[in-house]
Amino acid sequence: MSKHQKSLSSPKTYPIPRKERPWAIKPSPGPHSQDNCVPLGIIIRDVLNYAESVSEVKRILKKGNCEVDGKRVSDHRFPVGIFDSLKFGDEFFRVVPSKRGFKLVGISEKDSKEKICRLEDKKIIKDGDLQLTFNDGKTFLDREDEFMDVDTGSSVVISLPDLEIVELIELDKDQDIMITEGKNRGEVAQFKKKKNLKGSNENRVIVSQENKELDLPESLVFPIDTDIIKGDPEEE
Repeated sequence: MSKHQKSLSSPKTYPIPRKERPWAIKPSPGPHSQDNCVPLGIIIRDVLNYAESVSEVKRILKKGNCEVDGKRVSDHRFPVGIFDSLKFGDEFFRVVPSKRGFKLVGISEKDSKEKICRLEDKKIIKDGDLQLTFNDGKTFLDREDEFMDVDTGSSVVISLPDLEIVELIELDKDQDIMITEGKNRGEVAQFKKKKNLKGSNENRVIVSQENKELDLPESLVFPIDTDIIKGDPEEE
């Protein structure tokens, strides 16, 4: 697999001018898929305008002032994705889906210590514990079986950087959700009901948005706590 990425063929989530540079930064393997992430170097150079070149980005990261989800990151190719918490010096941001891919929302230092993750899978491993897997690759062992009856597609709020689950957000009626893909990407709606389909067909959900209802694949619906993702109005 090539280590290089042309700007013109880069994923739509990359907030870059397609014709300004022939090459874009390609993400390293990490917590988010290549088609649903932004390399950290692009955020530093093209979104925050902290640097004008990859060399400058590398010098910034070498100083050790950048953290993703509470952990120091020095790889300019590190993949950053939905609801990741970023720290650059004394500035804090949340990565939020938008119609054009992703946007950064300014948040407080307190809010940067929490993150919302969606439960993608759960299974019993060989020692009998319940293993939970979330959308960003994080895994937890539920030794008390507290999540045994929790459906995948629910979300949790975790604390950073110690990675403790502090809140469960299930798909209950009128629960706020964010749409993560498609023409309504980044928009907030309210969950109404789920339609369980037979066989290998993906379940659908009905959500309401203002005066209309949307019928969406369940995988595009992300239960959220709006207080965590909305950021600080003074910093946006």
